[in-house]
Amino acid sequence: MCDKCKKSKKKLRTVMDVVNRIQWDEKYNPAHFLVGYLDRFDGIVEEEFTLFDWSDVTTVDDWENFCIPKHRVYYFKENGEIVWDRKSRLDLIFEPRTNPCKVCNTY
Repeated sequence: MCDKCKKSKKKLRTVMDVVNRIQWDEKYNPAHFLVGYLDRFDGIVEEEFTLFDWSDVTTVDDWENFCIPKHRVYYFKENGEIVWDRKSRLDLIFEPRTNPCKVCNTY
């Protein structure tokens, strides 16, 4: 990423923005998504999007539902391709790839 790209950073959408888009936008099928999250003991782990209970972690019974704190989500994949990544600030859910940077040729 070049200096021009770093200076023009847009605000990254939140995990719940992405979750809501995947759940409610007819363009997306939740069954096609994986979630990469940080497990306290195993490091980054991938699970199917549909396994998660996206409610507030404080209101969920851990024995019945699979729920994690939202700050542990690092990326979402659709059909094996990363479409939202916190570390690299990639967001193809809300901002599809259109024109690459003319300096560094990245999106």
